[in-house]
Amino acid sequence: MLSRIKMYIRKIIRRAVFGSSLTSDTFIKSLKKSGVSIGEGTQFFDPINNIVDLQNPKLLTIGKNVRITSGVIILTHDFSWSVVSGVYGDCIGGVRPVIIGDNVFIGMRSIVLMGTTIGNNVIIGAGSVVSGNLESNSVYAGNPAIKIMSLEEFYTKRKGQNEDQIEKILANINVADKNEIWKYLREYSCQFEDAPESLSEQIMNDSGYKEICWQYYKTNERLYRLKDFMNME
Repeated sequence: MLSRIKMYIRKIIRRAVFGSSLTSDTFIKSLKKSGVSIGEGTQFFDPINNIVDLQNPKLLTIGKNVRITSGVIILTHDFSWSVVSGVYGDCIGGVRPVIIGDNVFIGMRSIVLMGTTIGNNVIIGAGSVVSGNLESNSVYAGNPAIKIMSLEEFYTKRKGQNEDQIEKILANINVADKNEIWKYLREYSCQFEDAPESLSEQIMNDSGYKEICWQYYKTNERLYRLKDFMNME
């Protein structure tokens, strides 16, 4: 309990000291200085609202190109054993390493509990409570988090939903304004052969895998044209 209070106090101090100036880079730098191992390309999207357990920093390993969103909590210990102490008088402890692999996305307000190992190429849905061993190339969600599909199944499902999602976006915006169109279709821009090239390039860059994306679109045609959705000549 005391350690959890300390983590929240650190969060309040970070907010007071850094305010909106706390960036992913400065947060990662401070975590590394504490002893956390973090790979290249990893990002905290909202570091002011992340809690990373620094009681045992050398027990936390975060791989390359990990995306950690707002409100995510990562723990390498818990204090539940204090209840056992109150009944049996035995201090049994509760500290275990956490390993997060490469190319992982952790959704908003998820909690990664002590002893968790997350494989490579894993998506974790928002609000999940994660523990145990999570297989590589998989999608997990829920409380407790369970595997809901493989990464390949996720890719196929999302790809198949694109057209319907694009139509729904266009139905809710001002289609007379091209700037607004591409603002809302930004994440789909690589699918359009007539999207602004700079926008598609930025999306590829944001993915963290620009070169891989470039190679993909060199050999695979873009699926859509904007006028096909808007009956434009």
